[in-house]
Amino acid sequence: MKINKLFTILGFVGWIIFSGCGKLQDGYDYHKSFYNTDVKMNVMDFMKSRPDLFSGMLAAIDYVDADPNFKDVKEMYSSQGNTFLLLTNDALTNIQDDNSYWVLNPVYGPDPDNPDSTIKRFGSDWSQYSKDTIANLLRYHVLKGEQTYSTLSSFPKWVETFAYSSTNDSAKIYLYLENVREANLRINDYVGVPLTYKGVNINWTGITPRTPDLHATNGIIHVMDTWLFEPTKEAIKSN
Repeated sequence: MKINKLFTILGFVGWIIFSGCGKLQDGYDYHKSFYNTDVKMNVMDFMKSRPDLFSGMLAAIDYVDADPNFKDVKEMYSSQGNTFLLLTNDALTNIQDDNSYWVLNPVYGPDPDNPDSTIKRFGSDWSQYSKDTIANLLRYHVLKGEQTYSTLSSFPKWVETFAYSSTNDSAKIYLYLENVREANLRINDYVGVPLTYKGVNINWTGITPRTPDLHATNGIIHVMDTWLFEPTKEAIKSN
């Protein structure tokens, strides 16, 4: 009797294991999925949808657009088939960030302790800078062509920006995908990147987007927490 019960129990356990294996087998099928990077709007509307990130850049665009000589700048963001390095407030206007544009490009302003003199202070408004300078800064962060994960590789290349011209032929940006599993997008990470900017020590190596490869309706977006400056002609020749 005890033996019969033992065989009954063992048979029941075996049935559970066998049935369970059959169900587990379904889990072996791999269902691949992809992160959707389609933002379903144009570049300008994307910036306007995130004023917490891009209020500084939008203000810079409006500042230069007020001058008829720089109408091409705002129009860039409606162009089709290009790549837009969108600069966050940390990159441009956040004076708590030691590497922001306003911090690394101080301006002369009234000395609060001595109204009759001026001192160098962090930027606080785009009107403190020349429109030509800011227009060129914005042009440099729009690349010609769609520079995306499907068109880039681990072989670096220089890409012309909208700041490129016959008189400014070093207005290029260096791009490649890091040869690791994550394939990080590296930007202006070339040999000979300056270690100082206007006498201030900086670390401009290993720059990668905060958010890469977003697909707007009119081009590719890489969101940047770091602004970029143009390489020298010597750096372009040696990389």
